[in-house]
Amino acid sequence: MDFFQHQERARRKTGLLVLYFILAVIAIVVCVNLALLLTLFWGNVQIVHAHQWLAHPIVHWVTGLTLAVMIFGCLIKLWQLRNGGKGLADMLGARHIPMDSVDISEKKLINVVEEMSIASGIPAPQLYVLDKESGINAFVAGFRPSETVLVVTQGTLNELNRDELQGVIAHEFSHIFNADMRLNLRLLAVLAGILALGKVGEYLIRGQRRSSSKRKGGGGLVFAGLALMVVGYVGLFFGRLIKAAISRQRELLADASAVQFTRNPAGIGGALIKIRNGNGSHLTSPHAEDMSHMCFGETLRFRWRNLLGTHPPLDERLRALGSDWVARARSRARNTLSTATHSNPEIPQGASAFAGGSLKPTRNENPPAAPSQRIGTVSEPDMGYARSLLETIPDDLRRQTRSPKSAENVLYALILSASNSSTEALLAALDITGQRPALVTLSKQIHAQGSRLRLPLIDLALPALKPLPATDRARILTHLTALIEVDDRYSFFEWALVGLARQQLGDQSGKNRRTRFRRYGALAAELQLLFSVLTWASGADEKDARTLFQLSTHGLLPAGRTLLPLTHCGSHKLSNAIERLADLSPLLKGPVIDAAADLVLADGKVQVQEAELLRAVSALLECPLPPLFNR
Repeated sequence: MDFFQHQERARRKTGLLVLYFILAVIAIVVCVNLALLLTLFWGNVQIVHAHQWLAHPIVHWVTGLTLAVMIFGCLIKLWQLRNGGKGLADMLGARHIPMDSVDISEKKLINVVEEMSIASGIPAPQLYVLDKESGINAFVAGFRPSETVLVVTQGTLNELNRDELQGVIAHEFSHIFNADMRLNLRLLAVLAGILALGKVGEYLIRGQRRSSSKRKGGGGLVFAGLALMVVGYVGLFFGRLIKAAISRQRELLADASAVQFTRNPAGIGGALIKIRNGNGSHLTSPHAEDMSHMCFGETLRFRWRNLLGTHPPLDERLRALGSDWVARARSRARNTLSTATHSNPEIPQGASAFAGGSLKPTRNENPPAAPSQRIGTVSEPDMGYARSLLETIPDDLRRQTRSPKSAENVLYALILSASNSSTEALLAALDITGQRPALVTLSKQIHAQGSRLRLPLIDLALPALKPLPATDRARILTHLTALIEVDDRYSFFEWALVGLARQQLGDQSGKNRRTRFRRYGALAAELQLLFSVLTWASGADEKDARTLFQLSTHGLLPAGRTLLPLTHCGSHKLSNAIERLADLSPLLKGPVIDAAADLVLADGKVQVQEAELLRAVSALLECPLPPLFNR
């Protein structure tokens, strides 16, 4: 199953989630009414004959109140999560990890995430740590990849070596690829509604206990509270069933993807063994129940694990890595200080269920038939390419991308280094005093590195700016726009930079996107504009450009839609076209990406401006394409 099929499956599972919620609501409403009926029966209160019970107004009132409580609980949780992944991290009390952190374990995490981000085309998530959690665990959250947060426990940072940490991070990145994050947040809100009645019952009992010394009686209120708590446990049971039904297979898929990405089962395997034999993955947070379906490992201990567990048993996950991983785990349990601490543990001899029977690194042995099949995957060449790029960047320039202020200057300097306008005109448009000499020096340094490093520098700088307040992010976008409008024309690089910046820093970065178009016909003009821009970016002359346009658009355009003149391909028009194309059905985006990539690869070479443009288009369509490079 490819990236786009995963996206479509996630959309269908949202509908399944709604069905589960409806069934749970029906069951809870029935339980509440039964509790009321028993209360009246034990109190020898008969207000109506049994066969007339369903028609009595009290049943309607109780049912309505029950539904209102659940809906209110759901809405409250949605309000708490209105800021997506960041809102969830704040709710848990997680501490933000700045990109310029000097802590050794946090720097290791930052390096792994940056490497995975560049290799996959996914924007680097904001990083958080749960300082008080000693168990090994992690999760990603967000409505869109551009505003994703990655939260790890302190135990993850303390206990895992780099290979193991990379395995865990690869597992979490696969959840981004598979569109699990949005579903997880919706599931969190739904379960909050289901469990709301139990919270009300608990509140009634505690309130009665506090007031018992001030008044007599009130036993009915206590019984009502107890009944609601029982109903709440029914809701908890249904909630765990829903989470188990949705999440277990997704976790196995994420494990498989982690092995595929890293080509090193010892990474995630070592992490799972340390969870099995060490401090576990359980959380002490009061939100551990809420988070159980989102995390790398189980957050709770409870009975009937095989029925209600949100994750497959650890031995099952290890067994999927290879035939003797469970034996290795048992061996390590006898001496946890031996091979468990090695950074490169021996790869087991048994065949891997996730690596197609081969545990040896491969290099593009069976390249996919279409570029869209690379979306949602990370290959060994991709990881190698990312490492080489990061190693190429001078240490002092890389440090400039870490803190918000210097990262902001890196974006400005990127435009200064690539623009044909005079430096004085650009600085005047920027209207920043006291920083001009530093910006000029930085732009010269970036220019000396060559155009190949422009995209990696953008990828490194933007994550440092995401935590800034909305006003500061808006100011940065305003300055970037002013810079590129000095000469009244956008270069392809300038459009790509501003497009990526708006996606990750703009007001819409955390908004949920919905599918609005299920046919190409409704977006013919937008597709025509996109393919025309990519055709002209190839540098072909007019005759060759027209031929290339017709051959590479894969029949996605209706008859009569021909190559647009370059003068008709304005940047604002392109931005508006991409915004509408992003609302295509996931299954329809794959052919669009293939046509776009074919236009770039038509001459067998990937020019820097083509790679930049394609990267920006893919990112704005929410289709993270790994870098195209000449191998």
